[in-house]
Amino acid sequence: MSVQTLGRTYLGRTSLPARAVQAVRDVYRYRELVRYLVATSLRTENVATVFGFLWWLLDPLLLMLVYTLLMDIILQLGEPNFPLFILAAILPFEFFTRSVRNSMAMTLVKERAMRQVAFPKAVVPLASTFAETAHLLAALALFVVFALPFGVEPSPVTLLVLPVTAVLFLFALGVAFFFSALNVFFRDTNHLTTHGFRFWFYLSPGLYAVSFVPEQYQWWFDINPFTTFFAAFRDTLIYQDVPDMGALAVVAAVSLVVLAGGFLFFVGREPSFAKVD
Repeated sequence: MSVQTLGRTYLGRTSLPARAVQAVRDVYRYRELVRYLVATSLRTENVATVFGFLWWLLDPLLLMLVYTLLMDIILQLGEPNFPLFILAAILPFEFFTRSVRNSMAMTLVKERAMRQVAFPKAVVPLASTFAETAHLLAALALFVVFALPFGVEPSPVTLLVLPVTAVLFLFALGVAFFFSALNVFFRDTNHLTTHGFRFWFYLSPGLYAVSFVPEQYQWWFDINPFTTFFAAFRDTLIYQDVPDMGALAVVAAVSLVVLAGGFLFFVGREPSFAKVD
């Protein structure tokens, strides 16, 4: 598709839903660009560091050690197999935060190219989230190996972590679309998400079981999607149990709404990206 054709496509449609449908079609046409961006991201990240790609695994492991020292050894509030309990929450949340923050950063990095070459800007958050999904899948495979010394052996139930990951992908992508667009116009978004996501993790049952939460605060954990995500990852990876499919179905529906809303927000503001100094 030429620059002129793509430009006419977006300018000629005034309805936001119609523009969103056209954006989906354009993303599909540019699927090779998505593959290229994903491959480039995986190949070049941490290229100047000694451990390179391994930092995606080392960061969660170091966080796990810190939280284990604090919660399990010092405060003695840990659950059985506490390192696994913590790691099963850190990995999905790190995936979520990195997907959103990398999408925000890459959208700004590609801003100059947006002014010179017409392409569907939605490929940038999509490629960033796909790249982080590759990291997460590799980390989950290593989690299974890491769990063996704790007496946790994989079973067919472990494979249910894949649909759980798919739901998390939808949720993360929707949030990534929203904040990537917002960050183009309001650059403080980067700092706000840094602290906001940190609070979100601490206000989710990542370091503790829901049973520790006072009853008057249970409502927050009932509506917090990471309550379901963390429980599902722990069920499939540690306890070898089928996750709560009812709760996961509700979160899947919410994730689709978040994805649709985030994508519409992104598409609605996409024509103004190149006008921002």
